[in-house]
Amino acid sequence: MDSRALRPNPRTPRAAPLTLLLSLLVGVAAGACVENPAFDGPPLDPDSINLPPAECKPETVEPCYEGPEDTVNRGACKAGSHSCSVDAQWSECTRQVTPVAETCNGLDDDCDGIVDNNFEREGAKCFIGKGACQTTGTWRCAEDGSEALCDAPPPPRQPETCNGLDDDCDGQIDNGALAGTGQACDTRKPGVCAQGTTQCAGGQLRCVQSRKSDIEVCNGLDDDCDGQVDNQCLSVAEAAKLKAQRGH
Repeated sequence: MDSRALRPNPRTPRAAPLTLLLSLLVGVAAGACVENPAFDGPPLDPDSINLPPAECKPETVEPCYEGPEDTVNRGACKAGSHSCSVDAQWSECTRQVTPVAETCNGLDDDCDGIVDNNFEREGAKCFIGKGACQTTGTWRCAEDGSEALCDAPPPPRQPETCNGLDDDCDGQIDNGALAGTGQACDTRKPGVCAQGTTQCAGGQLRCVQSRKSDIEVCNGLDDDCDGQVDNQCLSVAEAAKLKAQRGH
């Protein structure tokens, strides 16, 4: 036998045995992982995974609007935007403004093309009271937007007098106890018809007859207001009987 066959070949790298050993160790480790009893579930079937269908291209950003179609970009309403996620699903629509109930705020909140509909127009002229009691202002929106308010100042109030005006601005003319009324006065008519009291009528103090003409009674008065006293007069009993017959 040639003794050279037992000698190591000087051209053979000494690292070969080490490489072979590492390969064996890696193989054993890989086999251990495959046979690891900690993973005891069934193998995954890609066809059994239910994923939602793709809605968009990832990283895409587009405008969006969830209100009625005819309200977008009308009044206060405007479109927002949404972005496409890595799993091809649209995100929520953000920064959009959709219709809400109309309030008094100078805006078209319900996006119907009319600003502050069902409210008085802010800045328009308004009035409080009538006649001499009328004051002027403008319509203003309440702070909470629930209504429009007239900012006209309260009407001036004066004691009521007999002048055909609503001096105290309570909505009524020449009402209440007026100065100069209720006093005895002379109507300048004959007999008992001359008796009267002062009353406010037509914006003026007038003497209004307080006693009407009646059956002439023998009492020293001109009861029937004909300018004669006790002419063809009756007794009190006779006068009462005659009134009963007449239905008085």
